[in-house]
Amino acid sequence: MNILSVGKSPKDVAERISREVPRSVQLQTLIDTYPEGVQRGKEFYIGSLRGEAGKSMVINIDMQSPWFLNGKDFESGEGVGGICKIFKEGRGYTLAECVEYFKEYISPDYVAPPENIVKPNNPSNFAVTTAQQGFPQQQKSMSINSSTDFEDEYNYTDENGIVIVSVRKYFEKNAQGELILDASGKPKKQFRQFMEGRQGIPEPRPLYNIPNILDSDKVIWVEGEKCADALTSLGYVATCTIGGAGMLSENTAYKFDFTPLKGKELILWPDNDAAGKKLASIVEAQAKEAGVKSTIILKIPTTKSEKWDAADAVEENFNIEKMLKKNERSVKKPINLLDESLLVDQYFVGSVPEQKFLIGDTIPLGVPCVFAAAGDSGKGMMTLDLAMKVASGTSMQSAFGGLVAEHGDVILITAEDDKDEMHRRISRLDPQRHREVYSHKLRVLPLPNLGGVFPIMQKFDNTYLMGEEFSRIYDQMLEMETLKLIVIDPMASFVHADVNADPAAGAAFMSLLAQMATETGATVMVNHHMAKIKDNDPVTTPEQARSLIRGTSAIVDGVRSAFAVWSVDEGTGKQRCRDLNVEYTRNGVFDGAVVKSNGPANRDIRHFIRNPNTGLLEDRSQDVRSITMSQSVRDRLSHIVEFVRIRELDGRAVTHGGVNSGIFHAIRESEAIEPCVVYLQGAGGQTTIKKAVTEALAMGMIRKYALSTGGEEKWLGAMDGSLARGEYERQTGRDNI
Repeated sequence: MNILSVGKSPKDVAERISREVPRSVQLQTLIDTYPEGVQRGKEFYIGSLRGEAGKSMVINIDMQSPWFLNGKDFESGEGVGGICKIFKEGRGYTLAECVEYFKEYISPDYVAPPENIVKPNNPSNFAVTTAQQGFPQQQKSMSINSSTDFEDEYNYTDENGIVIVSVRKYFEKNAQGELILDASGKPKKQFRQFMEGRQGIPEPRPLYNIPNILDSDKVIWVEGEKCADALTSLGYVATCTIGGAGMLSENTAYKFDFTPLKGKELILWPDNDAAGKKLASIVEAQAKEAGVKSTIILKIPTTKSEKWDAADAVEENFNIEKMLKKNERSVKKPINLLDESLLVDQYFVGSVPEQKFLIGDTIPLGVPCVFAAAGDSGKGMMTLDLAMKVASGTSMQSAFGGLVAEHGDVILITAEDDKDEMHRRISRLDPQRHREVYSHKLRVLPLPNLGGVFPIMQKFDNTYLMGEEFSRIYDQMLEMETLKLIVIDPMASFVHADVNADPAAGAAFMSLLAQMATETGATVMVNHHMAKIKDNDPVTTPEQARSLIRGTSAIVDGVRSAFAVWSVDEGTGKQRCRDLNVEYTRNGVFDGAVVKSNGPANRDIRHFIRNPNTGLLEDRSQDVRSITMSQSVRDRLSHIVEFVRIRELDGRAVTHGGVNSGIFHAIRESEAIEPCVVYLQGAGGQTTIKKAVTEALAMGMIRKYALSTGGEEKWLGAMDGSLARGEYERQTGRDNI
């Protein structure tokens, strides 16, 4: 390795680097070296030149100032002057390595320097006192060359196993041979790279463990050779980049060779700190450029300590495989139209995935969903009621006009209602305190009592990003294995961008919700406003309601499901209350329906009446329809339901249509003498029977089920029968289906 200007002192070389390297590059290098540092205007704060967080050392970052990158530690009196001092103390670089790092910016008049002209951790420049760190004062002096004893050695080889470069780890020792400890009481380490017996780094810089990378389809990148070897010992294929966070940055990434990762599935496992996350993002970007098949940056469990890494996981017998599987939903795959696996006969194979519902035939599970209604209609009460029913674990409960079909953990985040108001609502919905014995966990977060509202998404430099505070909470959501529902109330409070006027903002937020639903497996429901309905122009169809949802079309177009509730006109409301024998109140009678669905859903209009005791809009659709029916129609429906129930009990379930399995054929051919059979055999033709089945399905009196996972939902059964419970057994014999 060479250095500048023969005969010049180290000070002259350092000053030349500070003078010739662009200050913007030096500033970015300072930030990369100290990820725990904080920028405040034209000053940069850090705990010390070792890199821990704090404010005792301040560095000038005013690029117009003659004192640029100069500073002082107010506790120790230690000074810093220039990027070379920062590299020497923060990264353990020699002056020669500083020259190598910045050589592209400096005129090329290099000559060989005296060996170790500037030693790392020069004791004249840096001494830690007992009062500062709680450890005995130790003078540092360490000269490293190819013959210096080292603790570990890691060999980087090519595809044939030939060593390209070796990385050696050294523990720092003082003049008496005693270990020098860092702020946490652990031995301070230095790493040096050697090529053919001399210090140096090859260009381009190789990945670790290349032979195994080339033989594997899936590779785990970690931050350091120790971590890679630990995972290799368990049978994983692991790699790392040489020099860790100290050498790889956006400015130096071009020096690294990521081509061995082409076509691989890459899992990135950063150390549990800010520097690790940043380094992982740089590696991910470079791997994508090299043609990686897919990437995923692992979410580290929030219970793990700062700097926790793969080697720590192996040492503590952590369940690595479980963490890898939990993160599979976050895999990012670049689209390659030349990839044969995307062909329809390759990509869509196996059994058809079952469409699961959070609310039967109404709200799917694991998708983003918009719930829209006018102000003061009771959106918050309806979503709270749904949240409590999902967490309860109790079957046969209705919400949004359908039966709750899935149970699990729930998170409800509200920006407008405080703890006292939420407590009152919960008590009205659950006066018997059944919530104390729920099967699953319900977390209600009233943000007015928890530090205020934070953005889920915000706009920064024309880019839409997940908010920092929500990102921390979201990492915790990803650790919840039985999460089924996330409620965000209302949308407008959590988006620091104009989703109502800016289509890009609306699309970005819906995309973020889709990511959350995919990665958590939960339905993500956001409450949103509808435009005010004019008294002389009431809503009568789901299509009209959809058009009144506020904001750009991207909001509704960007979700898999949308449900809307709207008030009916006064005349209809009063008549409905008279029919149901309840007192009419303004803002008490509503209709609702699925107004957007990317899959099968019941789009029938449901009829809601506000419960005067709880304030909840309750589904009274079946009651309303029953009142408007003639006695003969009601009799026909009751007999249809009874016939379906009998056939299900006999293990001979019927379908809505069809020749052999259809309900009309079964009624006509039946020799049973049950009253329902006798009645239906004289009730009319096939059209009459099929119409009655359609009405019974719409009223929620019966429903359709599949007989096997992935099978078609066509078999008619009771709402609480053996088909609903998954216990149905078909009978064999002459009349089997």
